[in-house]
Amino acid sequence: MLKGSLITIPLLIFIGISTIGAANTVPLTNLTNDCKPLINKSLEIKNASLIALSKRAYKRINRALEKLGEEKYNEAIDLLEKLFNSSKNKYTQSTAAKYLGIAYSRQAKNIQATAFFEKSLELGAGYFQHKELQNLTQNVALMHYSLDNKPQALKFFERWMKNSNVDNEQIYLLYADTLANSGKINSSICPAYWSAKVGKTPHKNALNILLNSHYQLKEFTGAIEILKQLILDFPEEKRYWRNLASIYASQDMLQDALVVMEMFYVQGLMETENDYMLLSRMFAYNNIPYRTAVILKEGIDRGHVKDNDKNWKDIGENFHVAGELKEAIIAYGRSADKTNVGDMDLKRAELLADDENFEQAVVVFDKALLKGSLQDPGKAYFRKGLAQYELKNYDQAISTLQEAKKYINWRSKARQWANYIKGIKGQVASL
Repeated sequence: MLKGSLITIPLLIFIGISTIGAANTVPLTNLTNDCKPLINKSLEIKNASLIALSKRAYKRINRALEKLGEEKYNEAIDLLEKLFNSSKNKYTQSTAAKYLGIAYSRQAKNIQATAFFEKSLELGAGYFQHKELQNLTQNVALMHYSLDNKPQALKFFERWMKNSNVDNEQIYLLYADTLANSGKINSSICPAYWSAKVGKTPHKNALNILLNSHYQLKEFTGAIEILKQLILDFPEEKRYWRNLASIYASQDMLQDALVVMEMFYVQGLMETENDYMLLSRMFAYNNIPYRTAVILKEGIDRGHVKDNDKNWKDIGENFHVAGELKEAIIAYGRSADKTNVGDMDLKRAELLADDENFEQAVVVFDKALLKGSLQDPGKAYFRKGLAQYELKNYDQAISTLQEAKKYINWRSKARQWANYIKGIKGQVASL
């Protein structure tokens, strides 16, 4: 008998989960396939001529920096603002504004910091070197991002990229996140792709943005590939296994869903009722009733799945279909113990009789009839009568079959068996 042992694990290779590439690979999908670079790597960088601060400005800025190092922010700000307001030199003003931005940001006064960083960027054009201007642009973008000022954040992220010939995974990530949170799902895909692509290590947040965008745009084939990569890079993250199995199931790829959940199970990652219920359902959908029952029973035994009559009924039915009568009898009994309706006792009694345990079967048939509320009481009387016949309790069997005759669906069979047993009884008596 095929009990559904872990024969499906090698299929994982077949569906591609272990062949999609090395760590930090970013899947190409219908939505990422045409992603063009966000920067111009051949961009020629022109640096400004070197300029020195005046002796007065240099001394004041040095004093301000000493105050910053001592965390005397208000004193530093006072020195820098006086210099900014009194100077007519743009280079001096832009330098003072830059350090004012730093001083305010260290106090978490991001609105003031943003304003001074922007002033420094505006005044420093033509005076600061390209790298410093780019750093300022990045600071302004980050400040707007922290203030949730999405249009301005996007403006300065785009300005940074326009003037860069060097990739920056963090800039790409925050740009993608801002686009996604602005409702620009399509536009967020390529920045997220490049953030994940150029990073030195696998970038969970970038791949998550890619995953969410594919899911929202109903590009499930791509979402599947991204989830496979996330599982390769972050196998301990349980949600990725669950999400992949769920998407497979939603796309009617039931065998693939089963493979994923079984691998999840083999690695000891299952910890919730939904985990056990999902894997059990996957076995059921793939017509493996024995494993369906075993997984659900294990979930109850480990305290993850509700110990109720319905779940034990499901376990019993699947053991029954798998031909595991003894296991099914136990499961039906556990279900019957949790309900005042006699149907589970009836099922258990029928299996006891099928297993030729007629004496116990009669006891359980009586229990079913005593509880009542049976969907088919005639069946209980009929099967009990046959069990009594097997025990050679002919008078009792005939009496029970008389009860079965009261139910139209069983009347003919009960009459035939009652007459037959009467004949057997007569033959026994004559002997």
